[in-house]
Amino acid sequence: MKKTPDYIQFYPTLRCNRACEFCFNKEMPFVPDMPLESFRTMLNRLNRIGVKTIDIIGGEPTLHRDIITIIQEAEQIGFNVNLSSNGTNTETLSRILATAGKTMVGISINDRETLARLKKFIKKHKPVVKTVFTAGMDHRMVEEILALQPKKFYLLYQDAMGANDLAGTQPFPLFLTECRDKRDPSIVDTVYCSGFLPDTNNHPELSSVRCPAGTTKLGVMPDGSVYPCNLFFGRPEFRLGNILTDAFDMIWSNRLLDFFRTFSRNTCPQASCPIHDTCHGGCPAHSLIHSGSLSAPEPRCMQVR
Repeated sequence: MKKTPDYIQFYPTLRCNRACEFCFNKEMPFVPDMPLESFRTMLNRLNRIGVKTIDIIGGEPTLHRDIITIIQEAEQIGFNVNLSSNGTNTETLSRILATAGKTMVGISINDRETLARLKKFIKKHKPVVKTVFTAGMDHRMVEEILALQPKKFYLLYQDAMGANDLAGTQPFPLFLTECRDKRDPSIVDTVYCSGFLPDTNNHPELSSVRCPAGTTKLGVMPDGSVYPCNLFFGRPEFRLGNILTDAFDMIWSNRLLDFFRTFSRNTCPQASCPIHDTCHGGCPAHSLIHSGSLSAPEPRCMQVR
């Protein structure tokens, strides 16, 4: 077992100024923003245990009053920082790009209004751009984004974290086929949970685990609460401890992580699936939400089409 995760999914704030239909935080209980001093405490603890990367997500991170300082201080200690934003606060994002060193800034574009507003920003700053892949996605809009030559473009497999969200999703193999058959992989990449197809090239340890939670990643909420990954945020039965007050060894050895670290074979009943033999079964968080069990079949793949 690894001694520490490679990266932390960190929410400095749960506040957001948009209400996207595909948001995976809609049902999450509110927690106040993490104070800067608490962030410094967390940063020092993560540095001591050897964590290398912090993915700053949320909530809209640019709403945190200290987000620029947070990024700068993380970089100064030596962390790699990735920031995901909805792109509404271009002034703050421009300041981050101007003052930060290696921080990777990603913005989400899922409608034409957002694209029109951010065209000049993309042309000037060349951020990473992300779009959620849906059955009714505007493919012409994707081509227009690519024409702006962002640093990188990603199509994201759509989450379904609420009871009414499944209708807008599709089985994972279909997502994979549509993305890879229609797009140049050197220009367009995909983002999905390694609980489907683990990234064993960069993380060989994922070949023997159910999903990355508790092996290559952990999630941290604004109050310091630690969870297997961000999709379990706000579920008290999966709280591992607090990064601000609890010994990391206690958090990392929590028996709640045993399920995520154990894998022998894909138990999905759809044995005819073209990726059945290499898939690890999908996202346990989705299985829990829709079926009440971490080990249930991936609900997005079980829909009748």
